[in-house]
Amino acid sequence: MTKRNFSTQILEYFQHCTDELLNDLSGLIAIPSVRDLDTKSDNAPFGQSIRDAFDYLIDWAEREGFEVRDHQGFALDISFGEGQEEIGVLHHVDVVPAGDEADWITHPFELHQQGDLVFGRGVTDNKGPLMASLYILKMFKQLNIPMTRKIRVIIGGAEETTWECVEHYFRHQPQPAFGFSPDGDFPIVNGEKGILYAELQKDSQPLSDLGLCQIHRIESERDRTSTCHHLSVWFSGQQAASVAQRFVGVADVTQQKELYRVVLTTQWEKSRNPHRVQNCMDKFMAVMRHVEGLDANSKSLIELLESCFADSIDGAKLGLAHMDDEMGGTSCCVSSINLDEHGYNLDFDFRFPKGLTIEETRTRLQHLSQKYGVSFTEQQYLPLSYLSPESDLIQAMGKAYSEVTGMEAQCFSKGAASYARALNNGVAFGPTFPGDVTKVHEPNEQLSLESLRKAITIYVKVLISLQE
Repeated sequence: MTKRNFSTQILEYFQHCTDELLNDLSGLIAIPSVRDLDTKSDNAPFGQSIRDAFDYLIDWAEREGFEVRDHQGFALDISFGEGQEEIGVLHHVDVVPAGDEADWITHPFELHQQGDLVFGRGVTDNKGPLMASLYILKMFKQLNIPMTRKIRVIIGGAEETTWECVEHYFRHQPQPAFGFSPDGDFPIVNGEKGILYAELQKDSQPLSDLGLCQIHRIESERDRTSTCHHLSVWFSGQQAASVAQRFVGVADVTQQKELYRVVLTTQWEKSRNPHRVQNCMDKFMAVMRHVEGLDANSKSLIELLESCFADSIDGAKLGLAHMDDEMGGTSCCVSSINLDEHGYNLDFDFRFPKGLTIEETRTRLQHLSQKYGVSFTEQQYLPLSYLSPESDLIQAMGKAYSEVTGMEAQCFSKGAASYARALNNGVAFGPTFPGDVTKVHEPNEQLSLESLRKAITIYVKVLISLQE
């Protein structure tokens, strides 16, 4: 069979089964598989909804006659083919919360189609690509495509949170010979920066001098994956009114009895992209760096922000700025600040390319924590991932991408995290193309069916070529 005839056969197959695929995807989208530890139980470590999504996929695999294994509710795998070596295709079934349903044009947990687009939480991240991979297995099975390497679709349940799923999986299962995660972008994401989520915390100290103004309270959402986009600050003391007045024009300012409240807002953005929006911390510091007469506890926070974070999205003030020719530079984003009578905490997201190690990063942050009298807590660390463009896997991917799109496959790096970094020999590969609008992690998440069909064709070609 010629390459042209094979590509045509792939497209014809998926054109014929699109309605069936969308029907199965609809059932998966209908399960709000958001982490909920209040409902966790044996074999459901991430909550009942994620367990329900796993059970839905088990039913699908058994109905279609595939081997399926449940790994104690942490992950599933569904496989096809023979051979000692395996090709892993890594997906996740958990999703982020839908947020305010009023912001959606369709119900977030119902699949809706409008022309070429389908809408619903998880259609791109990652249930749509997951169902496409399962239908690729189904096509191989129905067309009797010989497999010398088994293809194993590995499905985790905590990609959006703790990554316990793949950690558990690969503690008990071998690494595949080759692997990729359709949870990124085309052409080829051969590098993913290291990620450190961390917290700095300091207890309040007894004060003999309250100064002229005190920061009475600060509240912000503790979402480490987003920029600090909403910040409420209450001031008290003799000069509270004049300090609050300095925020007029950049914030909402109100008086609440003896307190003055300042509410700062900025556009929401993922914490890995601090360059795209202004951070509420920077708006706050644009005023507060000029305020004198603060009490010692308030002054401690302002000094920390000014010395280590304000107007420094590359980590330069932390002494950690680094640039790699292939992977790009470091990024640093404050995601939340909270303060009350007990003390304050600050959450931040630091990402780094090769050339800077996690050991160097930890050493520097521990030094700064001692210097400013704060405690440093590492919330989560995800190692960076990098695969040479000369590898056999990337060469096969580049060839398939070029054959389908007519364009050269360029490798690039991202700050995002996919399961590719859990692989010894793997990358993130698709499913979205340059110019696609997906609204991942936002209201009205969407997926182009034309892009999905094109991605499927590329994946099939790669999986076939890796059998040789």
